[in-house]
Amino acid sequence: MDNFNSKRRLSPLAAAMLAQLAAAVLTLGGSWGAVVVFGKVPPLAPVLFVQGGLAGWLGHRFGLERWWLPVQFLFAPALALGMWLSPPSWIYPAAFVGLVLVYWNSAGERVPLYLTNRATWAALAGLLPAKADLVFVDIGCGFGGVIAFLARSRPQGRFYGIESAPVPFAVSWLRLKLCGPPNARLIYGDYWKADLSRYDVVYCFLSPAPMPDLYRKVRAEMRPGSVFISNSFEVPDFPADEIVTVNDRRRTRLHVWRIN
Repeated sequence: MDNFNSKRRLSPLAAAMLAQLAAAVLTLGGSWGAVVVFGKVPPLAPVLFVQGGLAGWLGHRFGLERWWLPVQFLFAPALALGMWLSPPSWIYPAAFVGLVLVYWNSAGERVPLYLTNRATWAALAGLLPAKADLVFVDIGCGFGGVIAFLARSRPQGRFYGIESAPVPFAVSWLRLKLCGPPNARLIYGDYWKADLSRYDVVYCFLSPAPMPDLYRKVRAEMRPGSVFISNSFEVPDFPADEIVTVNDRRRTRLHVWRIN
């Protein structure tokens, strides 16, 4: 199968680490300069927040998405706070493992964990084709709310969710096992390896980063008459055939492409 993954000069995780390192060097240099000029060490808290601000700015310059900004800004203050509180040694690896299992796709794919709200579930139901044996997939399905809701509203259809982050997958699997409709199914894996020709509707709520490559995959694989829907994120240079604004607090926009 063709590789539709983005070709990037620097991975997001490497960019974040490089930004933190560069910010630390600049901040330490500035602090040393303050000692030389003023004869005293600057207070720790302002130094940490200056480093966070520099790390956020540098990360943006290195190509990180906006959602990385608070992560970069708070990293140094949070690290210092953790050292000051002196929690048990197992806290740090446990917290790290937990975050990795939840935000599995964030570092490599630049895709945070976005969850579709209930108002958007209803709007999606209104966009589905009338075809009785409809086959729908939510790529990056999170906790499975979309497919559970739509499967109940269309009992003759088949609704799939693809998820590769371990914790969201486990929560979604448990949710569907305990109270999910029988026509909703979960797939653990990489949506880049999925054959999109199987589906009448492909839905995603990802981030701007994968959209160009994903749209190329959609155009290469989806059948004429099928529908591709992106929550919030457009495809550069390829305007949607229809944009539906959801009546929710954030005025969610669903970008709809009808495959010819």
